[in-house]
Amino acid sequence: MHAADVSQASTHPGATSRLLAFVEGMRWSELDLEVRHAAKRHLLDTVGVMIQGAVGDIANRAEQVLASVRWAGHVPVPGRSRRADILDAAFLAGTAGHGIELDDGYRQGSVHPAVCVIPAALYAAHGRKVAGEALLEAIVAGYEAMNAVAFASHPAMRHRGFHPTGVVGALGAAVAAAKLRGQTGATLANTLGLAASGGAGLFAFIAGGTDVKRLHAGHAAREGLQAALLAEAGVGGPPNVIEGRDGFMQAFAYGNAAAPALTLPPDVPFRITDCYIKPYACCRHLQPAVEALIALMSEEHIDEQDIHRVEVETYAISAAHADTGWDEYASAQLSFPYIMALGMRFGEIKVAHFEDDVRLDPSLAALCEKVSVTMAPDLDKLYPDQRPARVTVTTGRGVFYGGAMEALGSRDIPISDERLGQKFIEMASPVIGLPRAEILLTALWQIDTLDDVSPIFQSFSL
Repeated sequence: MHAADVSQASTHPGATSRLLAFVEGMRWSELDLEVRHAAKRHLLDTVGVMIQGAVGDIANRAEQVLASVRWAGHVPVPGRSRRADILDAAFLAGTAGHGIELDDGYRQGSVHPAVCVIPAALYAAHGRKVAGEALLEAIVAGYEAMNAVAFASHPAMRHRGFHPTGVVGALGAAVAAAKLRGQTGATLANTLGLAASGGAGLFAFIAGGTDVKRLHAGHAAREGLQAALLAEAGVGGPPNVIEGRDGFMQAFAYGNAAAPALTLPPDVPFRITDCYIKPYACCRHLQPAVEALIALMSEEHIDEQDIHRVEVETYAISAAHADTGWDEYASAQLSFPYIMALGMRFGEIKVAHFEDDVRLDPSLAALCEKVSVTMAPDLDKLYPDQRPARVTVTTGRGVFYGGAMEALGSRDIPISDERLGQKFIEMASPVIGLPRAEILLTALWQIDTLDDVSPIFQSFSL
């Protein structure tokens, strides 16, 4: 079928203009306390994850490539000593943030907004005297734009083979940068039009070569910020780019006949309040099942040596991870057998569990062999409204059943501010030191009181 034969215009009439009007009209002063607090929580969480991710293999290799082709810049990068320009800094920060599978996400759109939106907002602010409230306002705008488009195109985008974070992330990053830089009218429209052509990323990594997944977030952060800068320089983008013929929805989500209209506040609640924060360093689709397994083993006093089989039933997109291997660091974080094996052995999932000394242990491979995962039609009907999993553990003394409809860190099962702060310290202190991490944590909790966020940049880099 040729592009000339298809169109999504009737599915999302007026979507682009509604999104632009929302971005222009949204004001921090008009947001309720829940939205404001969520913005601070997600910024704080993401800075910590970017700092920790900066010392990871993918972030190191990405920086090595950049260092080999151009001079260092003057812009601090989370968790790194080498400076960059703002575009490279956004790319490195987004890549690092997505590099350890501890960044936040929005279930109903299957996207990770923070690692696209927050680097773009931060580096759109660099070199300008930007108040904390203005930074947070831009972050909220970026989250809402990204999540609204992701919601409207999910799951068609994923079923077509695209990685929603890389595709929709460029739009969210562009909106955040544009909002912070005060864009309106034609300039803002051009930013969105340009960013729509910058979205990219295939989900082929689920079968191996998972490193590329991390780059998708960095790419989206950079492309969104660059779109905003290009629009300010007078470069034009296509109008009505979301719903128009040959536009975003047609390209990435064509065939989603049941697609909902693109909705934004106040018609719907702010979606940033429905974004989860990860407690475990692995794919979110796997977390309800592994939490159910850990709880079942604790409640029934099951030891790993007692286990004969672990059977998981879940929704289709989650079950697609059943055959993902664990020979690579990044693949292991997406591997259902490996994550369940970690649950059996450690009762938790830590970043260190993906290093070679753990991942290549033959006894863990033996536990992986005990895991089977299947798609259950009744559970598949519940996604994405819920993230269900049933777990059956067969042992020498009987069969035990458990399950979960969602994982820790969701709106229904939230992580407390205290635990979020602990996560931040665990992420940041090994890289920048405990005293600096504690100072940065305090500053981030109080960022809405700052007249200038510049000190944050100096605190999060080496």
